[in-house]
Parts: sequence; C-alpha cells; structure tokens
Amino acid sequence: MARLVPGPPLISIAFLALALHVYEAFSEWRFSLFALGVFMWSLAPYAAAVLVAVATRRPLLGVVPASLALLLDLYTLIVVRYFSHSSTSSLSFLAVPFWNLVVVVPLGVAAGLFWLKWRHAGRR
Repeated sequence: MARLVPGPPLISIAFLALALHVYEAFSEWRFSLFALGVFMWSLAPYAAAVLVAVATRRPLLGVVPASLALLLDLYTLIVVRYFSHSSTSSLSFLAVPFWNLVVVVPLGVAAGLFWLKWRHAGRR
C-alpha cells in the first residue's frame, strides 16, 4: 500500500502554522465570512505543501516549503503587529499567502528536489 501520510515533521509544521493563524484570527479580527476567508487563504500554502508531499511521496518536498512559508508568516506578523505604523500594513495578511503560493512553495519544492538529488549523487 502506498504511503500517503506526510510524516511527523510536516504535520508538526502544519500544526504550528494552524496555531499561528488561529492566533492571528482571534487576536486581530472579529468573526465574519471575510475573516474566515482570510483564514482559509492564509492556510492555502500549507495545503499546497502537504499536497506536494503526498503526491510525490517525499515528505521533504513538503517540509521545506511549509517551513519557509511559516517563517515568512511569522516575520509578517511581527513586522505588522509590532513595527509598522502604517494603516495599510494589515493588507500584508492578504498578500503574503499569495507570495507563499506563487514564490515560496515552488522555490521550496525546487530546493528540496535539489537537496535530494545532491544527497543521492554523493552516494553513487
């Protein structure tokens, strides 16, 4: 039977991302359909990383992009909440998931593939 479980590292990273975005949602927004949509949109890069890991049966190809996306999300939360004084800085919560999906996840998958190829090339 094919292994469909993403693995403990990816599940842990996805859980940390879920916890971060739940914290954001409860501390920043009131419940509305828009807030729910923003919450789901912010989790889309992690769903993409898990799908890549399941589709390729290589958990590393999900761990790398999910970790990078989580780092960018943490950076965004810290900058927007504690250092920005702009009234439009919270729009970053809409833009960062887009950049995670379009840039971070593909680059993370490519970096994971490169690392796997490099690691296996040394064994030959």
